[in-house]
Amino acid sequence: MADALMGVTETSAAALAQVSQLAQTYLQQESKLIPTVSNFSHLAVKGASSIKLPRSGGFSVGDKSENTSVDSQIVTYAADTISLDQHRVVQFLLEDIADQQSMIATVQDSLMKAAKDMAYDIDAKIKAEFANASTSAPDHVIQYNDATNEDMELVDILAMRKLLIDQNIDPRECFLGVGSVQEKNMLAIDNFISAEKYGSNQPILNGEIGQIYGMKVIVSNVFATTDSFAWHPSAVGFAFQQDVRTQRDYDLAQLAWRYSLDYLAGFEVLDSGKRVVMIEETP
Repeated sequence: MADALMGVTETSAAALAQVSQLAQTYLQQESKLIPTVSNFSHLAVKGASSIKLPRSGGFSVGDKSENTSVDSQIVTYAADTISLDQHRVVQFLLEDIADQQSMIATVQDSLMKAAKDMAYDIDAKIKAEFANASTSAPDHVIQYNDATNEDMELVDILAMRKLLIDQNIDPRECFLGVGSVQEKNMLAIDNFISAEKYGSNQPILNGEIGQIYGMKVIVSNVFATTDSFAWHPSAVGFAFQQDVRTQRDYDLAQLAWRYSLDYLAGFEVLDSGKRVVMIEETP
């Protein structure tokens, strides 16, 4: 009996599966906002087009007087829906001659760059949900105290913090997101604690530069212009129905391999936007 030889043909599917796993891991490491919100991917089963997350109010505690009956109460339930409708993709063609004559590992480099750009895309999707903060009862969209320069000040942070506390949210569990425009103003606030002073026992998130009044400060370019946000992890929910998938197909006319990375997910602001505060430019 002749020896059976296992070559690239037999192992290419496994190789692509491993690349997909690496791309997903790299995406999660590069994302600055994924670790700061709620992940419901375990509910995004095959066949589902959306996820419903039930939420409810609470009870009022009262007194029981002698010889007086107590009125029963009800809890009203509502649901937040995460629609799994975000099918995002990156594709590129790599000619054989370019791959052969390149001084770097072109395929690996391109795949990692694509995964990094997907991480930024996901952060932008999450930030877009932050922008759906409640605008009435309560109003969680406020303006900077400095109406002229739109510079962030301590009074702005305290205002955002108060609105979160009013919703029975512990600000020590919250995050404050700023862009490069506001980072320099944040660093100048006396109460800001740089991440360099945390000590070795406290983990630091990607993009985290420090804390102020217990809130971790995240810097990202998805926070464009001067808009900034404070949020609890339960402010936004997301779910991957399909993690990053890597595929390739040979294009004979181009003498090139077409590589494709795609994911299927959904993003949604939760609890009617009451768990996030947006501070924006003065109209």
